[in-house]
Amino acid sequence: MFISRRRLVLAGLASLTRPAVDTSLAQPFPGSSPAVANVRYVMPSPSGNGSGDSWENAASIWQLNTMIALTGAGGTVYVRADAGPYVFKAIRVTINRGGDAGNPVTIIGVDHALAPMKAIIIGTRTAWTLPADPEAVTNVRNWSVGNDTFLLKAGADHLMFKFFDFQRVGHAFHLTAPTHRNITVTDCAAYNVKRFFEHDPRTSHVDTVIRNVTVIGFSKTAIRIRGDSHNVLLEDITLNSARQDGENFSTGVECNETAHDITMRRVTAMNCHDTHGQDPHGFWNADGFASERGNNNIVREECASSGNTDAGYDDKGTNVTNIRCTATGNKVNYKFWGPSTKNIECRAIDPHLRGGVGPQMQYFVYGGYAPNVGGADVLVKGGVISDDDVNTNVFVAEGYNSVFRIAGPSITHNPESNLQLELKGWGNVFLYGSAVESTAPVITSAVSLTAAADRNFAHLLRADKQVTWAIAGGPDAAAFRVLADRRAGTLMMSAAPGTPSREIIVRATDAAGNQADQSITVTDGTTPTVFFSDTFDRADQDLGAVADWTFIREGGRDGLPGDVAIRGGKLAISNMAYRGAAFASPDCGFADHYVQATVASVPNTYNGLLACRLADASNLIGAEFRSGRVSLYERAGGTFQELGFVTEAPVTGDVIRLEVKGPFATVKRNGAVIIGPATMAGTNAAGTRAGIVSRGLAVDAWIDDYESGPL
Repeated sequence: MFISRRRLVLAGLASLTRPAVDTSLAQPFPGSSPAVANVRYVMPSPSGNGSGDSWENAASIWQLNTMIALTGAGGTVYVRADAGPYVFKAIRVTINRGGDAGNPVTIIGVDHALAPMKAIIIGTRTAWTLPADPEAVTNVRNWSVGNDTFLLKAGADHLMFKFFDFQRVGHAFHLTAPTHRNITVTDCAAYNVKRFFEHDPRTSHVDTVIRNVTVIGFSKTAIRIRGDSHNVLLEDITLNSARQDGENFSTGVECNETAHDITMRRVTAMNCHDTHGQDPHGFWNADGFASERGNNNIVREECASSGNTDAGYDDKGTNVTNIRCTATGNKVNYKFWGPSTKNIECRAIDPHLRGGVGPQMQYFVYGGYAPNVGGADVLVKGGVISDDDVNTNVFVAEGYNSVFRIAGPSITHNPESNLQLELKGWGNVFLYGSAVESTAPVITSAVSLTAAADRNFAHLLRADKQVTWAIAGGPDAAAFRVLADRRAGTLMMSAAPGTPSREIIVRATDAAGNQADQSITVTDGTTPTVFFSDTFDRADQDLGAVADWTFIREGGRDGLPGDVAIRGGKLAISNMAYRGAAFASPDCGFADHYVQATVASVPNTYNGLLACRLADASNLIGAEFRSGRVSLYERAGGTFQELGFVTEAPVTGDVIRLEVKGPFATVKRNGAVIIGPATMAGTNAAGTRAGIVSRGLAVDAWIDDYESGPL
C-alpha cells in the first residue's frame, strides 16, 4: 500500500497527543535506506519513512527509545534543534535502552549541519516569566505542575544527554529503576520546572555526571541525590529557584537516604523561598544545599549559595567538606548538624532574615538531643565571616555537646551582636585558633592509673591547650567512653571486677584540627586514683575564672560568677547580690558520685551547699553545714526539701562528704555516716555533675580541699 509523505507527517503530528509506545525491541523500518552505523536522527515532526536513518527519514521524539536501541553502544541520536520545539502534552518519553560501560549512547541536540544546538522541549506547566526584581515571590500553589520529559526505567544506563532546553515541564529527567549507571547530562538548560533531575524513593544512580546546566525557576528540589547513589559529580551548574513559592519549598541540591561520595564543583544555588503557607510566624524553610543523616563523603568546591529563606548550606550528613565556598544573604549562611563538617577558606557574608521565625546567623550547629548525646563537630578554617548587622549572630550552638573549631577566619561583626551564643542546652564549646597552626596539642594527664574493680572509674584528661577528646583505639577501647560534654575531658570505665588491667588510646583535637594520641593503662587496685581535687591554693580570684570550674547558667540563672571566690587559699562566698550561684567541677560522668570538702570555718547561718547531681542552681542534691547543724537537702524547681539533719556542729578540719547512689543520699563526717541513706524524690536522677552552690549570706573561708568522683 502506498503511503504519501503528507499522510506520514500527519500521522506523526497526531502522535504528539498519544502516550509513547514501548518500543524497547526495535523493529526495522520498511523501505529505510542504509544508515550510517550507530547514528539516528530525530525531528519535531517525523519525515520520510520515519526510520531515523537520515534527516529525510527522521524519526519522532516518541521513537527515541527505539533510536537508542538501533544505534547501540557508542552510538549517537541527533535531535534536530532548528526545526521548531518539541511539544509535550501530558505525555513523556519512556526509555529502557542504553549503551555499555565505557560506550554510552549520546542523545544530543544539533542543527541541520550537526553543530550542537539546544533542542527546546515545551511542556504543560503554567506559564511564568522571571520577575525583574530578584526578591519578587511567585505563588505556584495552584499551578499546573507539568509533565515528565524523559522517564528512565530499568535498562536505561550508559546514556549521555546533551544540548536540551526544557521549558514548562515537571521533571526534565525522572529515574525509576532500582539502580541506574553512568547517566550524564551536560550542556542543558531549564526554565520554569518543578524539578530538573529526580528519582524515586529508594532508587539510586551511580557514576552520574551533571555538568554545564542552568535552571531558572523551580519549585521543588532542582537536583536530588537519594537512595544509595554514589560517585556523583555536579559541575558548573547554576540553579535559581527565582522564589517560586507554595509547593512545600524548593532546594537547590538535596542529598538524602544513604547517598554518598558526591562531589560538587562551581555549583550555585539561589533564591529558594518558602513562606510556610504565607505564615509570617511559621518556620520558613528552603535551602541552597542540603544533606540528611545517612549521607556521607560530600565535597563541595567553589560553590555558592545566596538569597535562600533558610540555610545556604544545611548539612546533617557525615564527613561534609566545603572548600572555598560562599554563602551570602541567607537567613543562616551555614547550618550544620553532622558529626564531622569542614569549611576550608569559605566565605559567610551578610545573612538576611526575610520572614518566619528564627534569627539570622552566620554559622549554626545543632547538638545532641540530650545531655549524654554528642553533637556536631565543625571546623571553620580560614576564610571570611563578614557582617555589620546588630541582629546577626556569628556562631550559634543549640542543643548539647557540639564543638566549633574556629581556626583563623577573618571575622567582622557588629560590636553589639553576639560573636558566640549557646541556646537550649549545654556542653557546647567554641575553640579559637590559627589557620596556620600545625603544632599538635601536648597531653599532660597521667598515663598510669589505678581503679578499684568494684567501683566506677573516671579519669580527667588534660592538655596544654583547649581541646576536645575522643577514643582513638586500644585493646580495651570497648570498655571505655568519653563524656559527651565537649567542655569536659572525662574518660569513663564502668566497674569491672576480675580485670587486672586495661589499655585505651585517647585523642585530643585542637581548634585547628591538630591531633595527639595518648595510651593509658588502668590497673586494678584497692585505692583508686582520685578523679578531681582542688586545694584552692592559688591567687585570690573568682572561682569562675578557673578553667576547671564552670559557672552554670542553665535553669535557675540566679547569682553572679563573682559570688563564689578564692580568698586566702580557701573558698569563700562573697558579694552575695543574689542567692543560688552554682558552679560545677569537672564532670565524672556517673550519676552515682560523691563530693567532699574540708571545713575551713563554720558559718553562723546557711551559706553554701556541696552539691551532687547538679543540673543548675534550682535542681540538685546538697549537703550544708553551719553552726549547730548539718543538713541534707533536695532542691527541685527552686523548692527545698530537707531529707535529714543532725544537730552536731562540725569543727574546722572535718571532712564533710555527700554521696548519691541510686535513689539514696548519704552524708558522712570524717568517714562516718551522720545522715541517711535518705530516699530522694528523684531530682535530676541521671545527672552526673557535682559542685558547689551559694545559699545565702556571704562568708569567708568556707571550705578547703575540695574533691569529687564516681562511686
